[in-house]
Amino acid sequence: MNRYAKGANFEREIVSDLWSHGWASMRAAGSGTTSYPVPDVIGARNGRLVLIECKTTKGDRLSLKQNILNLEEFRKLSGGEAYIAIKFYKKPARFYNIKPIIERNKYTITINDNFLNIDSILFEQKTL
Repeated sequence: MNRYAKGANFEREIVSDLWSHGWASMRAAGSGTTSYPVPDVIGARNGRLVLIECKTTKGDRLSLKQNILNLEEFRKLSGGEAYIAIKFYKKPARFYNIKPIIERNKYTITINDNFLNIDSILFEQKTL
């Protein structure tokens, strides 16, 4: 499977996960080809907007400065909440809020960084 197909499949997986949690969601058509800073996936529920930039990698780190800055630009205009979703090799999707990344001014995310799962970003984390 080529890189585009892996990325598109991951985006579809995130869209499906959002729908299964009761969120309206969609892949943004042409998000990787337009000159506008459009996120890969947009989810909405009860006036709440979640913006997700999706990445897959076989490595253990990704440098995402331009992706994060573009996502921040869209977030500011839309008022949504912005996350990077990364699928590291043979790992489930991991979500990273972009606010702390921008605040620390270090745009590389590694497999060892703290992350959220989809339940956490949707505020549906179960209490144990």
